[in-house]
Amino acid sequence: MINNKVIGQIMRSKALFFPFLILLLTILFPFSLTAQDIEEIKNDPDYLCGEGRGESLREADNEALRDLISKISVSVQSDYSDVTSTLINGNDYNVNSAVKMVVNTYSQATLQNTERVLISDEPNAYVIRYVKRSDVEKIFESRKHKMMEMVASADKAERSAKIDDALRYYYWGYCLLQSLPNENEVVTPGGKLLVNYIPEKMNAIFNELRVNKIREEGNYIDLEILYKGEPVTSIDYTYFDGLDWSNLFSARDGRGVLEMRPGASMDNLRIKCEYEYAGEAHIDKEIANVVSIMRGKVFRNSTLTVGFNPTLSEDSGMPASHAKEDIDTESVDKTSTSDFSEISLTDFEKLIPKPNAELKLLTDEEAKPYKTSIERIIHAIETKQYRSVDDCFTTDGLDIFDRLVHYGNARILDKSDYSFFTIGTEEVTCRSIPMNFSFKGNGRQFVENITFTFNNEQKVDCLAFGLDEKASEDILHHAQWGEEARKILTEFLENYKTAYSLKRLDYLQQIFDENAVIITGKVVKKAPPSGDNQKFYANNKFVKLTRQSKQEYMRNLERSFNSKEFINIRFAENDVVKAGRGGEIYGIQIRQDYYSNNYGDSGYLFLMVDLNDPKNPIIKVRVWNPERDPDFQGVASF
Repeated sequence: MINNKVIGQIMRSKALFFPFLILLLTILFPFSLTAQDIEEIKNDPDYLCGEGRGESLREADNEALRDLISKISVSVQSDYSDVTSTLINGNDYNVNSAVKMVVNTYSQATLQNTERVLISDEPNAYVIRYVKRSDVEKIFESRKHKMMEMVASADKAERSAKIDDALRYYYWGYCLLQSLPNENEVVTPGGKLLVNYIPEKMNAIFNELRVNKIREEGNYIDLEILYKGEPVTSIDYTYFDGLDWSNLFSARDGRGVLEMRPGASMDNLRIKCEYEYAGEAHIDKEIANVVSIMRGKVFRNSTLTVGFNPTLSEDSGMPASHAKEDIDTESVDKTSTSDFSEISLTDFEKLIPKPNAELKLLTDEEAKPYKTSIERIIHAIETKQYRSVDDCFTTDGLDIFDRLVHYGNARILDKSDYSFFTIGTEEVTCRSIPMNFSFKGNGRQFVENITFTFNNEQKVDCLAFGLDEKASEDILHHAQWGEEARKILTEFLENYKTAYSLKRLDYLQQIFDENAVIITGKVVKKAPPSGDNQKFYANNKFVKLTRQSKQEYMRNLERSFNSKEFINIRFAENDVVKAGRGGEIYGIQIRQDYYSNNYGDSGYLFLMVDLNDPKNPIIKVRVWNPERDPDFQGVASF
């Protein structure tokens, strides 16, 4: 059972109930307007009003919205200095039509939340839509706030070398900026013009990226991708495969891959860093609308030449002479420069404990039986003889392995850089085997670091998509927590992410408390019926929140899993706090980008997890919300 006192404190804290949840408790009082009232509104300079007629109510309402948008466009036209130059195919539009297109990007949510009056019903429907001029300013302020938060997220992602998130949020923020009135007057908190700040930040990222070839195997080329001399946490890219630019590939922790066409030249390779993410903008309808019409900016230095890493050539399969030849080139001299004034430890080195700590790195002798199993598993994946290693797994481990190797076309990227460690004497963890997964259906490829956990019988009992190094560091730097707690928390997040990607409903059934507080959210498109207080607008997005029991949640989750060809979850950032009481209970706030073949959204999860029994983590609370709680880290206890 849930500790009612703890739950009560959570529900009163900012960590769970974000300000927008108050809207769920608001009572909407209907009111009516007389014909005289309507005429006064239409003639009042403080209001903007649109009228629409049609055979159906929908037709009339849409016409009223179009008319209202036209009025809003005229009222703000002078605030858009050069809007035609910022539109795609901008030369085809005059200023009036260009401004109308931009204002239209607000209509999916916010403008539909204007007041509506039904003058006459079908079949001769007549609708009035109106809004206060002061509320129009609020519309633009809402987008400005969203844009500023996006740039702040990009800054944070850049500091963590999450280049994909940084470039995505900078570019989307830049497009949102272009859609604002007086875009050239918007500044950062430090006083810099954002119209200059964002391109400068993006160009600085491209200039600090280096890409090296480290191995060739058939048509595959394995890459090392560095940012400021260190492996990138994550980055997305395409490359020229000898005939055309490829589909989107994802790299993790500095490891990427190219799959060339048969007979294609392996020289003069180039990759192009993804930054527009037009195909992923659908996770936010407002961003999708803006990105589709705004010109954005072309970053020519986003295309990088692939060099060589001579220090890796001996084991990479590249001829030593080939590697040496490229050592003398100017490009490699530039990529090999680094500042040795500071020595940076890897995240795994930070995992190695000080004397008397519980975490133990296995010696070569101790690791022998586990290494033998891992080598067999690697060979089975490479040769696709998956059944040859059934004896390496427990029943649960084999089920996860089967799901993993069939989650896209799986390929091992590196089989030389992994280690074994343990806490206590019961379990041994192998971190980590980088694998590339490709999907024919959606043309997407990405890299995941796979962790293997062995039980006390030396059988693989669990496999998971590892957190990236920076996300792990977010947890590991909490020195005030025990080593075991940090390891278990990391493994929990990895297993949680993996369970959704591999559709492990059985695991999710186990980790949710029978009386868990579960609030799910979904971004929807249609306006709510009057008086529907389960739906609300958040930052120009139309959101539906639903309180579900565990049984309802699992039933809906199973239906969702069955309807999707694939699910891909990306954790962009995470914050963790420990409860002030109750032992090993943690509050986790995670930014989650959720992608599938038929739905996508972006938001934040709040999870309250009980880890007092390390082998049986229990989720007490799960809440989805579209916005991040900025005061989350300030919550001292719950």
